[in-house]
Amino acid sequence: MFLSLNKGRLLLIIFISWVLWIVINQYLFCPSFSFNSPQPFSGASFYNPYDSIDAHDWKKCNFHAHTNAWHGMTHGRGTAKDVYHVYDSMNYAVHCVSDYQSINKTYANSPGYIPAYEHGYNTGKTHQLVLGGEKVEWIDYFFPQSLNNKQDVLNHLAGSQNIVVVNHPSSFHGYNASDFKYLGNYNCMEVLSPYAISMACWDTALSNGKPVFIVGNDDEHNIFSKNSVGRMCTFINASSTDQRTVLSALKKGKSYGMILGNCDQQHPVLNSLKLKGDTMLVEMSEPADQISFVGQNGKLLAKNKNIFSATYIIKPGDRYVRTVIEYGSGAGIFLNPVFRYNKTKKISTLFGVNIYETNIKRILGLSILAFWLRIAIPFIFSKSHRTKPQLESLVFQ
Repeated sequence: MFLSLNKGRLLLIIFISWVLWIVINQYLFCPSFSFNSPQPFSGASFYNPYDSIDAHDWKKCNFHAHTNAWHGMTHGRGTAKDVYHVYDSMNYAVHCVSDYQSINKTYANSPGYIPAYEHGYNTGKTHQLVLGGEKVEWIDYFFPQSLNNKQDVLNHLAGSQNIVVVNHPSSFHGYNASDFKYLGNYNCMEVLSPYAISMACWDTALSNGKPVFIVGNDDEHNIFSKNSVGRMCTFINASSTDQRTVLSALKKGKSYGMILGNCDQQHPVLNSLKLKGDTMLVEMSEPADQISFVGQNGKLLAKNKNIFSATYIIKPGDRYVRTVIEYGSGAGIFLNPVFRYNKTKKISTLFGVNIYETNIKRILGLSILAFWLRIAIPFIFSKSHRTKPQLESLVFQ
């Protein structure tokens, strides 16, 4: 009786200690960051991501699709072969398999292959897409994440050869729009996803001076469902499907997100976006139902109907201007922003570790763990307070 009671106590202590460790590690041992005060884009110069594009080099891409991985524990149907077959049949130049915490290398030797995985195994579905990484990063925080948790994960995922995409930020409450006033160390945002259209999050990042570029993906979990494939995509302006070429174009913003709608295989594309002084000129391959210009905090600046091309004169108060092109088929094209910058000052979203706050929290965490051990160890080894006669009397009552 005594031994079984101690085993039960031991298992209880182990479980409570495990949960306590996860909580303390997440909220007290995670570094605290001192984020810069948000500042909008500024300067007399304009960054135009489309200043040297070739209209013949647009390539349709999907970077986010899942297969049946981890012995079916994660939500995904089909194999990498199935994913490649379907997207090849729809004339996608680049299509990635992005299983959770796993890099699928089935087609590693094929043209257009880019290693990819979806990072994150937390309860809040705070997920990121890592493109170009050679190994999986396992650090994550299980419970709903603080701003510090999110930044720490992004810091671990970032790398000179990687593209880090914040996935479906408006869905599942994985991120708050206000997070993007401060978060840095990521390149792109999955603004277009069947699970959420995250324009508010993107405009928050842009309005606070973050040079973040748009990505559109199917986030495909069932490759056999015709209704869920080919809904959202990213068009990349690149001369080839070589990994470095594609990722370089993404980093520079030579891309745009698209809701495909009922378009056939011949999608309208951006012919050019030119800047002459403070005047933007956008020209499409096909006439659009509407071309709109959007600025700071998602404010509509101007719109034009039934035209091939549209102009907008950038006002002194415009920090950035992004363009939306809509078609009657339901298709929508969302261009990356033209934004202000200072040629003599590097665009920066720097933040640093707050050493004082980090150390205080860690001392508190260690104190809580020490206090818990002081309670737990005696509890495991303490004997039952009931004597044998007392137990017998309970049995025969």
